[in-house]
Amino acid sequence: MIEHFLRIAEFGSINRAAKELGLSQPTAARSLRQLERDLGQRLVVRRRTGISLTDAGDILAARAEQLIRQAASIREELENEPAGRVVLGMPFALRELITYSAIQEMRQSAPRSAIRVYEGLNVFLQNMLAQGLLDLAVLAAGQVSDTDFEQKRYVREDLMLVRSRELPRPPDPAPPNEVTRYPCTMPGRPNIIRAIVEKSVGARNLTSCVAIEAETQELCIELVRRGVVGQTVTLGSGLVNRSRTALHVVRADNLTVTWAIAVNRQRRHSPSVRRLKSILERILTDRVKSGTWRGASMAD
Repeated sequence: MIEHFLRIAEFGSINRAAKELGLSQPTAARSLRQLERDLGQRLVVRRRTGISLTDAGDILAARAEQLIRQAASIREELENEPAGRVVLGMPFALRELITYSAIQEMRQSAPRSAIRVYEGLNVFLQNMLAQGLLDLAVLAAGQVSDTDFEQKRYVREDLMLVRSRELPRPPDPAPPNEVTRYPCTMPGRPNIIRAIVEKSVGARNLTSCVAIEAETQELCIELVRRGVVGQTVTLGSGLVNRSRTALHVVRADNLTVTWAIAVNRQRRHSPSVRRLKSILERILTDRVKSGTWRGASMAD
């Protein structure tokens, strides 16, 4: 019944939720009424345009997803076989190197598991973890609490200076003064790459050269390619399978980011979470040791 309520809340319509659930409209409506009777609370207000949640409905909607996941986790642990739902957070930059392969392998090795994947910038993944919405994530090391999460550093990756070919090629590796030599584009604060660069070159110098704050790596690189701005500093992993036409790409000297796997301590014993974590560990290690992940090394 709670799952039925969540779909009704999501769609704002009993009819639409019933279709999504493969139920008749009267069946979905009866399920909602039974849940309201069981809880002794009115959960929705019916209107011409659909339904809206009451205060009690808002509270249940906010907490029910976690309750369902916890129940599934308990069933899964009792069975000791990956069969529950696992929610993964991954940075955009690792899509080609890690994410596709990890999801494919998880589907093949644990077909009974349901996988939900969120992609985002480091700060987005950090916030999702803090809210308990992710079971595990790959993100920059040291971003979440050790009290709530197990986290281990796996890979250290060089940052890259990407410059328009209309400008002189920088030395390889590029020293700090090259990072501020031309107007650049970088994400606005808070951003892990920008924080690393600012620490290296000094916030004042970097701030003076940031002409455009673009919030995705793809946009930063494309603005450089089109000659809108001179250069950017970005992750080498995000350049995999990406054209380097019209770009100079060199390593930024002494600028690195370390990737870690963070696991929610409350979910760490779930078979699905354990299986996906093992897959991620293996793929991260393989990409480095095989040389596929250029500019990367295993973290100490």
